[in-house]
Parts: sequence; C-alpha cells; structure tokens
Amino acid sequence: MPNGKITPKAIEEFYSQDKSNVLFWLSKTERYSKERVIQNCMRVGVSEETANKIAREIDRYADSRVKMSDIRPLIYALLQRYDQQAARRFKAGEIFVSTSLETFERFDRSRITDSIVKETGLDEQSADMVAFEAEKFIKTANLDNVSSALIREIVNVKLLEHGFYKERNLYTRIGMPVYDLTTIIDKGDKENANLQYNPETIHKIMADQMSKEYTLLKILPKEMSDAHLKGNIHIHDMDYFFSRPFCFSHDIRFFIKNGFRPDGTGRHTSIAGPAKSPEVAFLHAAKVLAASQTNCAGGQGFSYFNTFMAPVVAGLGYKQMKQLAQMFIYEMSQMYVARGGQVVFSSIDLDMHVPDMLKDIPVIAPRGSNAKGTYADYEDETRQLFNAFLDVYLKGDWQGKPFNFPKFEVMLDPKKMGNGYSEELYKVSELAAKFGTPYYIIKQPYMPEFSCYQCCAYLMPLEDATDEDDLKNGTVRGGSLQVVTLNLPQIAYESDKEESRIYELIDQRLQVAKNVMILRKELIEKNLKVGMLPFLAQKVNEKGDRYFEPSKQSYTIGVLGFNEMVKYHTGSELHESQESWMFGLRVMKYIKEKVAKLREETGMFFALARTPAEATAYRFALIDRKRYPNKAIYQGNPDTNAIYYTNSFHVRPNADIPLFKRMQTEGAFHPLTDGGAMSHVWFSDANPDPEAVTQLTKQLATKTAIQYMAFTKDLTICDDCGFTFGSIGDKCPSCQSANVQTWSRITGYYQNITGWNKGKLQELKDRRRYGL
Repeated sequence: MPNGKITPKAIEEFYSQDKSNVLFWLSKTERYSKERVIQNCMRVGVSEETANKIAREIDRYADSRVKMSDIRPLIYALLQRYDQQAARRFKAGEIFVSTSLETFERFDRSRITDSIVKETGLDEQSADMVAFEAEKFIKTANLDNVSSALIREIVNVKLLEHGFYKERNLYTRIGMPVYDLTTIIDKGDKENANLQYNPETIHKIMADQMSKEYTLLKILPKEMSDAHLKGNIHIHDMDYFFSRPFCFSHDIRFFIKNGFRPDGTGRHTSIAGPAKSPEVAFLHAAKVLAASQTNCAGGQGFSYFNTFMAPVVAGLGYKQMKQLAQMFIYEMSQMYVARGGQVVFSSIDLDMHVPDMLKDIPVIAPRGSNAKGTYADYEDETRQLFNAFLDVYLKGDWQGKPFNFPKFEVMLDPKKMGNGYSEELYKVSELAAKFGTPYYIIKQPYMPEFSCYQCCAYLMPLEDATDEDDLKNGTVRGGSLQVVTLNLPQIAYESDKEESRIYELIDQRLQVAKNVMILRKELIEKNLKVGMLPFLAQKVNEKGDRYFEPSKQSYTIGVLGFNEMVKYHTGSELHESQESWMFGLRVMKYIKEKVAKLREETGMFFALARTPAEATAYRFALIDRKRYPNKAIYQGNPDTNAIYYTNSFHVRPNADIPLFKRMQTEGAFHPLTDGGAMSHVWFSDANPDPEAVTQLTKQLATKTAIQYMAFTKDLTICDDCGFTFGSIGDKCPSCQSANVQTWSRITGYYQNITGWNKGKLQELKDRRRYGL
C-alpha cells in the first residue's frame, strides 16, 4: 500500500471477496441497516426466510440514526421467538473484555481504533481498518471473552501484516511470559551475581525486564536496538538506560561542608546540617553512597577517602579511629536497601600517604573543629586512618567472613613503594593473602595524576570533570555515564581475515556506540531538568552547577574477546606468538585513536576500557555460536552451553603459562586504555605467604605496565560454624559440615558463586591458579 497509507481503493481491493464487510468497515459507527440484521441472523444459523422476517419487523422501528449495538437486544428477543438455539448462539457472540483494571467490559471496536491512534500516531482510517480486522478475527474464533492483552497481541499481528512496524513497536505490551516469571519466583535469576534471591530481587527483575523491553522498543532507534540484539555491541544497564546514569565518584568534603539531604531537596526526607562530630561525619558518608545509589545504576565510591577524612579524626586515638572505620564498613555491608534488595555497590580509595596534588589544598573540616592548614599537615592522621581500615578488613565480620563492600582500593605509587610505607604494604599483603580483598591502583607514569577507579574496573580521569575551584571547595566528582562494549570476535568472523575489513567494521560499531552515548546523555540531561534525579541535581555552588553534570562524565567504550578475535585472524592466541600479540596491540591502538576522534568530534569525554563482562562474555559467545556455527571460537564447555569469550584483552583463563608472561602480555594493553583496565592473579595456595605477596606486588608494579590488579583467593565459608578457609571445598575442615558456600571474585568484586551464570562458573573452573 503506497506510503504506508490505506486508501479506500486499497481497502475495496483487499476485501473484494466480501463487499458487505467493506461497507461495514466504512461505517465506523456501525449504524443500523436491514442488511446487517439479516447477516447477524444468518451467521447464527437461521434460514434466510427467518432472517428476513426478523429484519422486516425491526425495520418498522429502526432507521440509520440508530446504532446496531442498540438493537442487538431486539434481535435476540426475536431469535428467541423463532429459533431458541440460534438465540443462544447469538448471545454467545457477545464478546466481553477483561481489562487491566480487573473488570469486564463489552467489546467495542472503536476503543481499539482510538487507542491505536493515541498510542502510535497512525491515521484514523488506517487504525479503524486494523481494528476491524482484529474484531473480525476475534468473532471468527467464537470467543465469549478475551483479555485486553490478547486483543493487543491480535492488533499487533494485524499492524505487522500491513507493514506498520514502527507502530507495532509503540503499541506492543511490555512484560514477560508467565513461565519466565514463575521460574524467577521459584528459582531466581543469574544475570547479576550481586543479587540475592529474595522478594525485592524478584520485583527488581520484573521491573528490569519491562525497562529493557521499553528501551529496545521505544527509546532506542532500530539500528541501535538491532546492533545490541545481534550482539554487535552490548549496551550495558539497559534496565536503567532511560532513567539514570551509571557509576559515580564522590567527594566527602562537600557533605562535611554542607550537610546531607538524602533526596537532594529535603522535601521527602529530613535534612541534616554539617556534621559536628566524627561519628556523624562517617554516618553521613555511608548515607551519601546509599542515597546516590537510588539515582545511579552502578557503583558509588569515595576518592581519597582517608586523606579527606583525616582532619575529621584529628585529635582522636587510634582505637577511636578504628571504631569509626568499623562503623563505616559495617554500615556499607549491612545497608541491605539498594536496588532489588542488595547492599550498596560501594568502594573507597585509600591512600598510604597524602597525594602530592592535595598537599597544598586547605582542609575542609567539621564545624567547630580546630583542624586547619593544608592536607600536608595531616599526614599522620591519613596514615593512621589507612591502618585502621586495614585492621577492620583483616579481622572480618563477627563470624570471621570478609567484607565484600565497600571495595577496598589501595593507591600504590611505584616510585614510593620503598619510602617508609613498607609496614602498610605488608599489611595490605596480609589482607590479600587472607581474603583477597584489596584492589591495587598502580599510579603508572602514563596514568592521569588525578583519577580514581569505580565499579568493577572503570577508571575515572577526574581531571576532565575538575577545575581549581572543585579542588578547593570539595566538589571533585565524576563518573561513567554509560558503557557500550564491542564484540571483537564477531568483527573477526565478519571480516573473514581481512585486516582492513576489521577496521571498517570497528568504525561502524563505534559510530553506533557514539549515537547510543549521545542519546543517553540527552536522556539523563532531560531527567535532571524535570526532577527525576533529585540527589544528583542538587546545586553545589552559587553559580548553580549541579552535583552531576552529564557534560563532565566519561562515556566508556569497552572491548571484549581480543583473544578469540586474534586466534580467528592469525591462528594463534595472544600468548602463543609475537605476531598474534602485535596484531592485538595494533587493533587496540586503532580503537584508541578512533575513540579519541569521537572525543574531538562530540566534545564528550569518550574513554576506552576493559569491560568487566559479568554477563556479556557469556551472552556474546551464545549469540555468535548460533550466528557463526562454523567460525565461532570460544572457551568453556559447548556440551553444557557453558561457554564464554575471554574477557577484554586477557590471556585465556586456563592458559598454562608463567604468571609474569601472563601479566606482561596483558599489561602491554593497559597504557592504551584511558577508561580502565584490570588484570587478575588467581592464587592456588590456601594460605599464601604475605611476604611473597609483597614482593610479587612490587615486581608487578615496577616491572609491568599494569595499572589495576587484584589477587583473587577462592574462599569456602561454612554456614554452620562460620569458619572461612582458602580454596574451593565441599566440606568444612573445622566442623566437617557439608553446608558450605563458595565465594570468589567474579570480575571486580567478590560474591557467592551460586549467582553466577553458566559461562562464569565454567571460567571459575578454567582459571589457571598460581602458587607463591
């Protein structure tokens, strides 16, 4: 049909088999006609003679000003007189609709027409024709009653039959199959390993499903949603795409100075003024991360936390400092109130010494405090508070379990590792050997001086979001607004081993990713203006700057599956030949240059990062296995569908190579990222020697280009006696109970492995573990 419009001529041709239906459709108000009465009577089985008799009797009282629906009772009464069986069939033809308001209403085709016009913008004539076809289908099916959901599905089929694809997307109903919801209720879901199986989680998963569908159908243009569904790219946090930004790093000084409004306005919550005591300051810090989590989809954290809190604890003894650190850690580990029933995904960056760039900055202290001077004057307090946090993490909780949140990020400067901080570094090594808790941020020469890590492994270059006023006024803040990951193995399959084609496909994918980012930025900006993100929209200065400014956030392009891409293209993996490794670096350098150009073109802070890929590595592998059955290269066990791509530019998890070769191979890629990278060392020892961990840390920090790393120790925790021991086991060595749970680091945080998907569980089995 021309231009997607339905003309009267097209309608007549379409219904040439049944001219009476054409007339019926054109008479949208269904006015009375004698012929229509005859049709109604004959449809329920009476003879033509009886139908004409009934029509003549009705025609004595009715004319074209009357609706057919108004005379249906009269038809029914006359049918009862002449043919009671036909009358029963006629009555059964009355269709009732069960609505979303939990009521029954008589079917009315005009309501379908009106809703199509209202919801999709389709012209009235086309909408009424679609509604008529839907009605005809329903009546032909001899249904006594139908649900509004079923009617919508039937209408959607008719919209698709006539090529109204865009209108169908707008008219469709969002939800999930009854079977899927039942499965979630009965068994839970494993897409997010940080979610426990509980009532809040079930509600979150239901809401997430609707949000994802809404984003794919309504928010994203077709080229973007298709790219995601085909696995060309992965648009992260689709469940929050239209509503809130990703992760954020906070400056506790802003709240020390200005107090705390949990909702950003104080209209719906109590308002707290600036803290006058250290205890309140630490409690405010915990609540800041919880409040911000309601406005953000990803991790929340504090940068330079112990340095900025040093003036707050000035004058306190070490025991008091430790009590405050313990209170804060317990608060963050026990505020079981974040999205869907989980603790806040939080982190704290801690300094072993006052960073050089902060030494000359005037301190911001609680009201009434005697603290003054610059942060250089609080070197001792910074160091003491660092040790206090370490001691709390080392002890674990009351049962002896490690604290998973807040994530403990320790800053390491390779140039200063031997300058009087050996005691602190050794204690960090003790913690790594006992629980695997620390994350090491290594300030390599190529890294920005002013930066932090957030969420699983995203680098926040705070220089982009910070000016001199922010540094002095306590408003250093920044984050990643959105992450989009490229499926590199798929690019290799489609390039068919032509390197120039790889670059063409990368350009195409990056263009889609750029458009996703621009759209996302516009959505968050709109939400800030209309008040949907009140905590983030609060003002930070007299100029009216908002706490969260989309123009100052990072827009992160992630990469995944370098190892499989390289193997398909060259025949060997990253670690297997110099040629393969160099090819991988060449592709990475190309992507970095293209991301830098996106930054120039848009003025947005595009950054290239290693994606943690908690679910994406599994998802991409499943998609490509189906799409490219004769090409796809993946890790894992295909017999059980437990397959995955190697994360980012990592060496294959079970590659049997020396640790230093693994770290040097991966480390060469770290300088090419400005949005974050991470490398893992998986321990095989149940109780590694802290001194050996210390020496390994120094070697990795000074002899590789690694910028962010973690030592991962698998843990088994007994639910009966609470004993925690290293390695994966089926039985508690203390009480012999088999009631145990296994924890390990999934990507950038520790979690019980029962929440992991098949791909990640297989990766856990495959990991090459190293002894010290």
